[in-house]
Amino acid sequence: METQLEYDSSSTDTIKNTLVDVSNEDTSVIKGYTYISSLDNQTPKNFFKSGVVGFDILLNPPTENTDWWSIGVFATRKAMDMLYLACNSYDSSTYNSIADMSTNTDRMFNGSEDNLRIETGFLSQLTTQSRRNHKYGFAHKTTVTPHSQEMMVRVVNGVNYTLRNSLFEATNLLAMRKRTGIVSLSAGGLSLD
Repeated sequence: METQLEYDSSSTDTIKNTLVDVSNEDTSVIKGYTYISSLDNQTPKNFFKSGVVGFDILLNPPTENTDWWSIGVFATRKAMDMLYLACNSYDSSTYNSIADMSTNTDRMFNGSEDNLRIETGFLSQLTTQSRRNHKYGFAHKTTVTPHSQEMMVRVVNGVNYTLRNSLFEATNLLAMRKRTGIVSLSAGGLSLD
């Protein structure tokens, strides 16, 4: 069952075009985010403040002028680095959710409604930006496939789960590496010869 979305169509078109500009690097991530913040009062302030670890997911529905769904993910530097760390652990669920998925599909999900798998391969854009030492991160995906609002909410929830899980896995990996280093040092494993 499809539901009608209540939104300002012109504002949504502007946000979608800004997301495309950021994706094409015609607009910087921070300028695009600031501009979107002026249009969307739900966007948290000081998102890119130093020391913040987080992601901000924006979902924009089709409008009269643009008949495609658009999802954009903004990331702070620390969040990108943690995502990169989790994606490089081959036994992590983050690796299976992002690095193991296609980056070239315009599908938002595959499978049936009961057995849904969210296509989060587009988030590998953030790991690439982390590796290139970008100050801020941005990943973007559009689709021309018609979906209901309920299905797109499930997509956003799946992306949110993947990103939150990546932070959890990266924290555990860092703690494990610290423990391994401490054990190695206490056992005389470090040699400076």
